[in-house]
Amino acid sequence: MVSTRPRIQDIARVSGLSSATVDRVLNSRPGVSAKAVDLVRDAIQKLAENGPEERSDLGVYDIILPRNAGLSTEYLAAAFRYHADLCKVQHRVTFVERLNPQSLCRALQACAEQGTSGVAFQALEDPTVRDTVSQMANRNIPLVTVVSDLSSMGVSYVGLDNRAAGRTAGYLMGLLTRGAGPIAVLWGGHLYRAHDEREFGFRSALRTDFPNLEILDVTCTQDDTEEAYERLSEVLKRDPKLAGVYCVGAGIIGAINALKRHAGGSSSFVIGHNLTANTRDFLLQRRMEVVIHQDMTAIAEKALQFLVSGADKPRSLRGEVSISIVTRENISNHLNLDMLRDYMVKH
Repeated sequence: MVSTRPRIQDIARVSGLSSATVDRVLNSRPGVSAKAVDLVRDAIQKLAENGPEERSDLGVYDIILPRNAGLSTEYLAAAFRYHADLCKVQHRVTFVERLNPQSLCRALQACAEQGTSGVAFQALEDPTVRDTVSQMANRNIPLVTVVSDLSSMGVSYVGLDNRAAGRTAGYLMGLLTRGAGPIAVLWGGHLYRAHDEREFGFRSALRTDFPNLEILDVTCTQDDTEEAYERLSEVLKRDPKLAGVYCVGAGIIGAINALKRHAGGSSSFVIGHNLTANTRDFLLQRRMEVVIHQDMTAIAEKALQFLVSGADKPRSLRGEVSISIVTRENISNHLNLDMLRDYMVKH
């Protein structure tokens, strides 16, 4: 559960002490009186009894995610709403144009202008985004990237170790195809660091353990279903006997439909990311073999925890969620998928 520990400002307001004194008490530093310790303890108890809804200084936390980026992103938004409501944390969820750095920058700037208490967002690797994030960090606004991060920015991140996820996909693809190609790779776009890392990891695993397995083509789909269908269809028209397809990002529906139409009855092993209602059906129908999954509820919970706990002293934290390998045989182990779908319908 997200921590709702009072901020230093809350404790100082209730106790009548300065923020500096409260900080010294909380961190067991010398130079504080027994009375100050008692006042801080009493203030924390009072705030806990009142609940987070009585904390006037807690503020509003923002979540920024790409629009029309697939069911997994919708699940992530629902997970943020669920955990924020559960812990009575005020929040705003904003959707921006997918793979558009300017749209993301405008949303980040709007959060800063509105006086946000912290922002969780899916990052794009772009100079304008980096500049905006740097300006916000200089203003001590807590920032957490989710699913896809920014390198060397000193910003917290919650999500997969995407290179390891890609290596996992590559290792499994090599086993499934018995080291025989060709393999097609569909990735969403160069602006997602996560996709670059997954593709690199995938190739790295194949070079290490299955050096003879050929990667026929790498195509950019912009995380769009129709684009994925068109790009994979072009590949299949040249070589209808693909041994496998690795879908790095969204667009898996388009890839499955292209295989169904153009593969000429031959079977291709398909590996993709994120368990959703669609990929679950594909697994059960044997149209996919493996889903590399990241728990969106865990990502939302950890990201909110980072934002709330970093309200006083923003700092860089890394919260990696576990890489789950989902097949048709263990789908029942991921029941929170139904919980998120129900929450989406109700809200």
